[in-house]
Amino acid sequence: MNFIDTLKSVDLVLATGEVPLIVGETGVGKTALAKELAQKNNWSFITIDGNLLKEGEIGGLPTIESYTTVNHLGERVEKKATVYAVHTKLKQIDEEVARGETVLLFIDEINRCEHTVQQELMNLILNREINGYKLHERVKIVAAMNPSGKYGSDFDYQVVDMDVAQENRFVWLHMEPDYIQWVDWAIAANLEQKVIEFISTFPEYLHRINADDIRATPRSYERISGIYRIYKEKNGLIPRSVFLNVIRGNVGKLIAEEFVAFVDSDFSALISYDDVFSGNFLHESIGEKVKNESHTRLYLAAKNILKHLETYLQNNGLDAESTVERLIVFLKLYPVDLMIGIMKDIKNSYPAVYELALENETFVEAYFESYRSIR
Repeated sequence: MNFIDTLKSVDLVLATGEVPLIVGETGVGKTALAKELAQKNNWSFITIDGNLLKEGEIGGLPTIESYTTVNHLGERVEKKATVYAVHTKLKQIDEEVARGETVLLFIDEINRCEHTVQQELMNLILNREINGYKLHERVKIVAAMNPSGKYGSDFDYQVVDMDVAQENRFVWLHMEPDYIQWVDWAIAANLEQKVIEFISTFPEYLHRINADDIRATPRSYERISGIYRIYKEKNGLIPRSVFLNVIRGNVGKLIAEEFVAFVDSDFSALISYDDVFSGNFLHESIGEKVKNESHTRLYLAAKNILKHLETYLQNNGLDAESTVERLIVFLKLYPVDLMIGIMKDIKNSYPAVYELALENETFVEAYFESYRSIR
């Protein structure tokens, strides 16, 4: 499943009171998904990384406390009891609950920890208690792990597999990268435009296993965006060779060389807002450019144009009728399936544009005409 479908699936599983287990390769966005779910529902977000825990840590180290009781003769006697210290993450949960918050507890890497640690986490996940500590009912749990070769594929992870009984206690949700949805996320997260354009041009590089080299993942490009931003700001102070080496450390030699060459060559620019809306009519060269672009770059171009258009409509009061008419002429140049997808995006993400579009008969007719053509 892609990011959005997995997000909706996790939400549904939690609503039933069960525990979802997100299975996906490193860097695919499992943690980002859990954070977005917590933000969307206004929940506090606390994460436990199983890979960083040692035996007995999450359950708390044992200490001895004295207490007084009465024996069978009615005499007061002192006895000893073993109690367990509360782990700092569990203490954070209690503090959030005490403030009246609902907590999303994200337990990651449950198959990348020691077997004894895994058993302790299973008590917390499946029984909602450990060594006398009980999770409050306002705590929701999402677990995540990397895929295992046990299930038929050759994955290069050192994992501790669960037994069948444990596996059966989760709702398994397999998450895979989707470059179109990554583009949406990257735009919203303000990643560098050049990085987004690179993936739009080479979508196969979003998640790429490089033989005998570092694999590229969606997380890699989030880091590269920050690196590229600094590289730009330094304006020639960072040698190209240094920049290349740092990029290589994120995605491997092949993709690093491609990315730096992409930056250096200033690869053909995307169709822009000015390309579409300047002048008295849409220039015929735009039609040729659309024909020669990939679906991903066309999608990114449309998102950028709509983002600018939304801002201008809210602030500048453009000529509404002519603006929508020009937008329709432009979108009709797109492949039909992509045009429909973008029109749906307008409804979901660009309220000012959508309000004008609904008042335009040509826009509505264009949508239904396109929809009928693919049925």
